[in-house]
Parts: sequence; C-alpha cells; structure tokens
Amino acid sequence: MRNTKLKAARAEKDMTQKDLADAVGATRQTVNAIEQGDCNPTLRLCRSICAVLGKTLDDLFGEAPEPAPEPAPRGIGGYRYCEPCKAAFEGDRCPVCGSKKSRPARADDLCFLAEKEQIWGEMLSDVLRQNEIPFLRKGRLGAGFALAAGPGQERYRFYVSFCDLNQAKSAVEQLFGEDYG
Repeated sequence: MRNTKLKAARAEKDMTQKDLADAVGATRQTVNAIEQGDCNPTLRLCRSICAVLGKTLDDLFGEAPEPAPEPAPRGIGGYRYCEPCKAAFEGDRCPVCGSKKSRPARADDLCFLAEKEQIWGEMLSDVLRQNEIPFLRKGRLGAGFALAAGPGQERYRFYVSFCDLNQAKSAVEQLFGEDYG
C-alpha cells in the first residue's frame, strides 16, 4: 500500500526523494520503494525519516484507523426491539435470545413486562389498572389446560406498549421489588 503520508511530509519540507535519502543514509530507490509500498523499512530507518521530517512514527507509518462499524439505527431513546421476544433493549443483541436481528423501537411496540403466577398476576393487573397503564395479559397454559390443572397453576405474561414500559416497570418494581421478571 502506498505511503502517501510520507510523500506529503517530504513535499511539506520541499525535499526530493534524493534529499531525504541523503539525509537518512539511504538510497533514492529505497525512499521511492517505501513511498510506493514496495519496501518495509527497518525501525531505525523509520525513526531517521521521522526525525528529518519532524513527524512521529504514527504520523508517517501508522495505519489509518479502520472506520468504526456503522451503528445499528436506534429507535426511541436509543432502544432496539426484538419482535420474537417482544423485548426492548439498549445495545446490539437481544438480552433474551441473543439475536442481532432487531429493529429500532417504536412507541406502539408491544413489550414483555413480566410473567407471574395467577395470584400475583391478579395483583399486577390491579396495579397496572390503578396506574392507568394499558396492558395485555396472556395465559401460558390456555383456558382448557388451566381448567383441568386448576386456575392456580396458570401463569400470565404481561405486555405493555413501549411508550408505557418505563412507567410499568416502575409500578412493578414497587410491587415486587427489584427482581420482578
């Protein structure tokens, strides 16, 4: 790869390849080969060239930093949304399934809030209603199995829209403490 930084620094000092070569004790062909990217100079020669041109090793021989990867577009507040998990999250991977397949979060996204047994699910429903937070409650077992096993065996999953998620989490934390999942 051509070393255009070296050529530009040499031109700034109004030096020819021969002038630089004489100053560092090399041949013009060596300086030309370095600029063309055909020669890997020794560290000693690199330091000599830097001293003559008043530059650092990084200035003349450092690799250009690779451009940072383009971040995934962020949704509201920088959040992403995983549709299969119904999870809103910050970062690049869904914390539930580990997938990188997500999209920017939108205000109307239905987000998983918590899963609770029947009795705690009733309490959570009441708290969400008292805080006027719209929610969706879905039974895990289904009506037929819940009837056969008994209503106490049912577990409910709660979902709220993304725009209500923080308020809902706060209400749930007050009811169940920090670990409410």
